[in-house]
Amino acid sequence: MAAANESRVLRFFGVEPAEVEQAAAGLAGRCGLAHVESRAQGAETLLALTAPPRALHRAGERLRRAFAGGLYGAGGDTLADCTAQALVGRDRLLACADPEALALLASRLEGRPGISRVFDFGAGSCLDAALMAKVDARVSRAPAQDPLADKLCRMQAAVHLTHADLVAGVLARDGDTLVLLARRKGCWVCSVPPEGSPALWLLDMIRRAAKRLPQAKGVRYCRAGRAHGAARRWRTRLLLALLLAAAVGLVLALQATGGDLSALPQLLRSLAGASQPPAHSGAIFL
Repeated sequence: MAAANESRVLRFFGVEPAEVEQAAAGLAGRCGLAHVESRAQGAETLLALTAPPRALHRAGERLRRAFAGGLYGAGGDTLADCTAQALVGRDRLLACADPEALALLASRLEGRPGISRVFDFGAGSCLDAALMAKVDARVSRAPAQDPLADKLCRMQAAVHLTHADLVAGVLARDGDTLVLLARRKGCWVCSVPPEGSPALWLLDMIRRAAKRLPQAKGVRYCRAGRAHGAARRWRTRLLLALLLAAAVGLVLALQATGGDLSALPQLLRSLAGASQPPAHSGAIFL
């Protein structure tokens, strides 16, 4: 006797709905799915499958392998539930670099089992005035650049001073909101349009990072130290150019004085006192 059909809803975030639909359609015949239906809600996609239990299990496992980071839960799971479970299950400490990030996360993670053990709710990070003063001091020592570079520098300073595994931050700009998630090696950055949900994107980035899963498309990664790398490279190049000029000047001086640098002042005075410099006088010294 054939097993009765059951239904299951799988939840995806940060995955194109068309990719989910295409993958599900390819599994319909292979896994014996009786019915497949999808619905997109912003960056989240819900996929409803109807099939016998064994077929549902096979389809779910294939979709989980196909969308390693995008498939976050099933049924009534919420993104906040799964993010809290990832932090607690992997024992990843989370902190906030600014009150804006805390406002997005605190109300959504509060009350989740075990979350107070891995999330300080700002007490040891953005709400700690003494610690934020240390962050400001570190940021002030770096060369000022654009707001994003300065924010990345602040995120890295917060990671080192809070000793958290992950530090969340928010940067509001004209036309979009940047949500950031830093670790010691670098920082993920995601641009969220006005119609998007920065809180959900930040939760998803935290969930993926805690479980060491690939981030969604559109989330870029900046390695630690690159925020102000251009300024440091410019200073290094300037120093090398000055050293090279000094070395060339020394060689020319030795050639002009026959190796006796003590005669250089007299040579310079004689050149300066010449009333009618000969043609191509600039080449004589060289």
